[in-house]
Amino acid sequence: MHSSQTSRWQVLDDRAYDERHQWILTSDTLYTVGVTDYTQDTAGEILYVSLPGPGDTLVAGQPFGSIESGKWVGQLYAPAAGTVIAANDRLKEQPELLNRDPYGAGWLIKFVADAPDFVRDLHDAQTYRSQLQQLDEDHHG
Repeated sequence: MHSSQTSRWQVLDDRAYDERHQWILTSDTLYTVGVTDYTQDTAGEILYVSLPGPGDTLVAGQPFGSIESGKWVGQLYAPAAGTVIAANDRLKEQPELLNRDPYGAGWLIKFVADAPDFVRDLHDAQTYRSQLQQLDEDHHG
């Protein structure tokens, strides 16, 4: 796994990104969703994660859970309509996995999408990196 550090946040090439700083990894018809390095960095220490359960329905663009840190509560949004197949139960006991390993052990849910064409609206790693660079410049510019 390689990532070019154009900004101070890690972005992996093997997945897609949405405008809410969530990543989506595709494996056949199964999609895994997580939050990006930028999200965990901005949130600070994550203290609590609320997730749906297997069998729950996702509505595109609607919240499916939330993340709480010492600084804020952030909603998690469904990138597409579908059905939750698995939720990362480890996060209930170890919400800090989101800070330590947002692209690995800190995954949120796996779901099956009603229609796979939603991925066309996602950003690739390069586009997302540019977005972060812009944020960084706006912030520090």
